[in-house]
Order: sequence, then C-alpha cells, then structure tokens
Amino acid sequence: MSININDIIKAKAVSTVFQAIFNTQEQCIVGYEALTRGPEASALHSPDVLFQHAMQAGLLSELEILCRDKAIKRFAELQLTGKLFLNISPLVLLNNNHPQGETVKFVEQAGLNCQQIVIELSEKYPFPNHHILRDALARYRQFGFNVAIDDLGAGYSGLKLWSQLVPNIVKIDRYFVENCHQDNFKQKFLKAIFDLASAAEAEVVVEGIECQQEFDYLQALGMVYAQGFYLAKPAYQPIREYPKHLIAPLLLQKKQALWVNLSVV
Repeated sequence: MSININDIIKAKAVSTVFQAIFNTQEQCIVGYEALTRGPEASALHSPDVLFQHAMQAGLLSELEILCRDKAIKRFAELQLTGKLFLNISPLVLLNNNHPQGETVKFVEQAGLNCQQIVIELSEKYPFPNHHILRDALARYRQFGFNVAIDDLGAGYSGLKLWSQLVPNIVKIDRYFVENCHQDNFKQKFLKAIFDLASAAEAEVVVEGIECQQEFDYLQALGMVYAQGFYLAKPAYQPIREYPKHLIAPLLLQKKQALWVNLSVV
C-alpha cells in the first residue's frame, strides 16, 4: 500500500501499542510506554521510518501532536493504571511554532491528570540548546508532568544533560543491558548509574531486558523498575498483571533458601 506522511496525518492513521513497566520488587505494573505505529502493511508502519518521513516533510510537530492525542485517548479507553510514558522529540520542544498547551488539553479531555504523564526525551539525538529545552520542560513541570531521559548512555550529552534537566526518571539504553551478566564494563556502568540516580533522587528504569540472565543479574544489582521483551512485549491490549514467569524463579529462590535454613537446623 502506497501512502505518504501527509495522508497519514490527515486521516489520523496512526495507532498506539503499550509496553508495561514493572516494579520488580513489589511485583506490580507502574505504568506503560506508548509506542506509535503507522498504517499496517505500509512502508511507514515502523515508528522510526514514520517519524523520519515527518521530519523530512517538515511535519514532525503535526505528527507528534497526533500521536500524543491518540496515545492519551487510548490509555484512558483501556483504563490502564499507573503512569503513561510519552516519547517527545526535543526538536519539537525547541520549535517556536509548536502549539503550546495541547498535551494538557488532551489529558483533561481524557479524564486523566498531568501527574500521570511522563515526558520522555531521548538522549540519542543532539540537544542544540539545553537552556531553551530546560525552559520548555519547566512549563510541563508546572502542570505536574514528570520528565524522563530515555536511552541514557546512547548519545550526545549523557551526564551533562542529566545535570541540566534534573529528570525525575532516567531510562538506561539497551546497549548497556545486552549481555550485562557477562560484561564487566557494562556491570560497572550500570552500578555507577544506580549510585548516581540514588544520590540525585531520580528513579531508574532499565529497558531492553530480553533474557532471564540479564533480568537476574539486574535484580541482584538492585534494579527496581524494569521494561523489555523478556517481561512483556508492546501490544494493543497490553498485559495488566505481573508476569507469572517472573514470579516462578523468585518462588524457587525462596524455597531453596528455606531448604538451606532447614538443613542447617
């Protein structure tokens, strides 16, 4: 099917899938990240391709507003619990022509409150003006929105961006999670981020967890908040309970510890 970005925006032909974010210590869902999809069976189904075409066409702001509206409405329709994580491009926030107040309007129309919303800014892309960006985020914070830096460690600004924006949440890039149970450098990086977040009073979400070995190692390191395919994949009808396959290993560990204690007695 041949379709261009203008047609998609005019027809509002985007949809939203949600990936759950878990508190692994309390074994519960704390929120969902909204992920946009273009029309099925089209070349623009992938969000990366979709947003690239929007940027090339000068329609990034229009596409982002559409995606936010769709995500917030769908989150409310599904009656999902916890926080809603919305990906927002820093280029949009720095655009003087980008309309202000739209996200607040969408939240209120959906019967939600701004405290439920987390604004995610990816660290993969360059931030040409940190001061303007900080001022833009301050306006969101005045309404009660939380702020997260996504893909920490993936790109351009890293700790400088963290210190200037002072996010409520940092999300560690998948690169540092992949095979972390076997990589000494990644282990040191992860521990340093956990320690720094604790000192900065920021919460850490470890994303991109794709196997049990990664999950087990991160649990031992002190991970609280987790996201990834091993826990739950993005879905139009997302998971609403803590995954059973994560509970089973924990129960086994407790049983093994009990048997050890009994054998000692």
